[in-house]
Amino acid sequence: MNRVLLGTAASRAGVDCVCGLSFRADPRSYVFMIRTISILFLLSSLALSAKTLEDVITQAREFVGPNEKIESIDTLLYEGVLVPENGAEERRISLLLKKPASQRLEITQGESRITMVVNDMEGFMMQENLVNGQKGFSPLPTDQVRRFKANAAENLYFFKFPSSVRVRSKYLGEQEFRGQPVDAVRFIHSGGVQFFRYFDPETGELLGTETDTGTINTEEGAIQVDGLRFSDKVLSFEGDELAHTITFDKIEVNPEVPEGAFTFPE
Repeated sequence: MNRVLLGTAASRAGVDCVCGLSFRADPRSYVFMIRTISILFLLSSLALSAKTLEDVITQAREFVGPNEKIESIDTLLYEGVLVPENGAEERRISLLLKKPASQRLEITQGESRITMVVNDMEGFMMQENLVNGQKGFSPLPTDQVRRFKANAAENLYFFKFPSSVRVRSKYLGEQEFRGQPVDAVRFIHSGGVQFFRYFDPETGELLGTETDTGTINTEEGAIQVDGLRFSDKVLSFEGDELAHTITFDKIEVNPEVPEGAFTFPE
């Protein structure tokens, strides 16, 4: 108490300093000091909170599984059922993917099957009658080949692409996706094909994907395969309307690939 009274008395008496403390400092110096501290605090907070592309991608891959397991992927096989929302007949699908960007998609409905294949050079579509064995072939348009190759790469490399694949990635910051805060990343492939990926900021889980054509896919559920986490359901939207749902009942990592699976038929 004596020290407080001494300081107060000294201040009233006009004493410049008691125990090394000035009582006549310019008030503006305190304002400057407070402002400086505030700015430094703000800058340090921004430095701590600012995310980078690498931060988002690393977190997203960690959610999928160990990096060494992701890097060991060469081929993937998805099999499941596609159910159209308009009440049309459901279809059986099989999607085979192989690095760097080959894709074989088979869609079976009733007695017919459509197969679309792209490899590093070309793409084709085959239509089959499963009853009488008749087949017809046609080349895929260049734009469709580019999109299929981009889709294959997106599914095989899990957001981190080697330089040979030629994908430009950019972190777009935190945005809102279907009412949820997300970390948004844009991927641009050869030919200008774009994918926008939306990740949970807390966990890195992929919540949805939007293509440059406006299709939106959201993911649900989980299947563990060889220590890696995959979604077991994909919902596809055109605008705000659900177009179809794909439920996977089989996912394989590095399955054997049949000879000629990605070869243009003679």
